[in-house]
Amino acid sequence: MTMDERRRGVWSCRRIVATKGESSNNGSKPNIKINNKNIIKKLQTREISPKPHRSFVAATSPHRFQNMRLTHQFDTHDPKHHSSPSPFLPFLMKRTKVVEIVAAKNIVFALAHSGLCAAFSRETNERICFLNICPDEVIRSLFYNKNNDSLITVSVYASENFSSLKCRSTRIEYIKRAKPDAGFPLFQSESLKWPGFVEFDDVNAKVLTYSAQIVYTRFSILKTTLCYTRFQIGCSRDQNQSWHHVINIQ
Repeated sequence: MTMDERRRGVWSCRRIVATKGESSNNGSKPNIKINNKNIIKKLQTREISPKPHRSFVAATSPHRFQNMRLTHQFDTHDPKHHSSPSPFLPFLMKRTKVVEIVAAKNIVFALAHSGLCAAFSRETNERICFLNICPDEVIRSLFYNKNNDSLITVSVYASENFSSLKCRSTRIEYIKRAKPDAGFPLFQSESLKWPGFVEFDDVNAKVLTYSAQIVYTRFSILKTTLCYTRFQIGCSRDQNQSWHHVINIQ
């Protein structure tokens, strides 16, 4: 499995899947560059521009961010962890871009592209802990469960050849105490190997998993104890030789 897998959102959902050029104008009208400081001029240019929406967004973006100021910087990199009793994998210690940020209860979680995830306190502006509880753990995605005030991490492990997704739920109060290992595993009944996946739906408080046994399972995250429904999607052919999808609920 490579570390360059994409994360895509579906409406309000987030799916994490287990794994196995420049453009030209083509003769169109050139874009209009707008450097006017007068908002009236920008509105006028929007009306006469061949691409009004794009031009207006480009022209007004400085106004939207002109009052934003840097207040503090957080760093997920920790070179001292090389000498710790249980150092992370070498690629986890490299500086990589931050691909996911989650904020909850005065804590900021930053997930790097390498799979290293750190928790920072907005009260002290210091790092609380790393959420990688094992040296070979690579965290793929984060999900804040506001229903029970916990953070769900989706990880893969080097010991399993990075091929199986493992989910863990950790209460925010434990993370504040720098105890990320106080969480508990989720979906242990599911084999989330490729082509399996797990998808979170924040609006409906549901989790959908697809296991290697070609079984879909829908979980509810409204309670600490997850209630679920399991079903399979198959195909059948009627007397007219037409194929239909069949859902078998277990």
